[in-house]
Amino acid sequence: MAFIKEESEDMRIEEAIRVKHEETEEQTDLMALKEERDVLSEIEEEDQNESLFTCQHCGNSFTHKGSLNRHMRIHTGVKPYTCPQCEKSFTHKESLNRHMRIHTGEKPYTCPQCGNGFSHPGNLKVHMRVHTGEKPFMCHWCGNSFNQQVNLEAHMRIHTGEKPFTCKECGKSFNRKGNLNYHMTVHTGKKPFTCQLCRKSFKEKRNLYAHKRIHTKETFFTCRLCGNTFIRKGYLNRHMKTHTEEKPYKCSQCGKSFSQKRYLEVHMRIHNGEKLQPKR
Repeated sequence: MAFIKEESEDMRIEEAIRVKHEETEEQTDLMALKEERDVLSEIEEEDQNESLFTCQHCGNSFTHKGSLNRHMRIHTGVKPYTCPQCEKSFTHKESLNRHMRIHTGEKPYTCPQCGNGFSHPGNLKVHMRVHTGEKPFMCHWCGNSFNQQVNLEAHMRIHTGEKPFTCKECGKSFNRKGNLNYHMTVHTGKKPFTCQLCRKSFKEKRNLYAHKRIHTKETFFTCRLCGNTFIRKGYLNRHMKTHTEEKPYKCSQCGKSFSQKRYLEVHMRIHNGEKLQPKR
């Protein structure tokens, strides 16, 4: 009987040790589960906090504080990235990198049809409309279409009569900034567009482009009727009117017609009482 009593006591001790061990393991598992839940809660809280970076000016939200800081430059006008060559400043580093291509001459975006290179993909996209003929911007007044929004906006000033670009020297106003820039060369005598190969300078950028064809030996625009060649397609189109005798520009006062718009403008000075300046 003493043997059985001792054996039973040993069993109770082992059972107590086993239960104690199981309770300890269970507590350990519960602690691990609690820690896991705490970590997940912290991650969840961080994710929620990340989506709470909201611009107080316009209400846009961002997942990272850095993105919000970048966005705030739009409202504050801060431009921390400055070009070392011309000192022009930008709000984002990517914009500065794109700008630097103007100085380096890098044009990584190439037209697959004509091989012309561009420094920005948006410029290539606009250029492709030359080949496709796409003109998505239409004037609701006269129906004319344009391949760029800026060209439509400039065209609309013909209808509205708006001339927002004024010369500070003489007060003359223009409906296009490019026209004002060209006009300013009358006062300054500057020719800001210089050929890097022969150093010849021009007042207008388009004249420089036309000049470059001499060096690159690009194909000129040739008249099929007489064989004359021209550096611009517009010159060829005007020349073709000498063969067709087309005179689409008609004076509203006397009915006289002209092959070119500038001839009509000169003619209109007679009716307006303006004195024609002799050519020098």
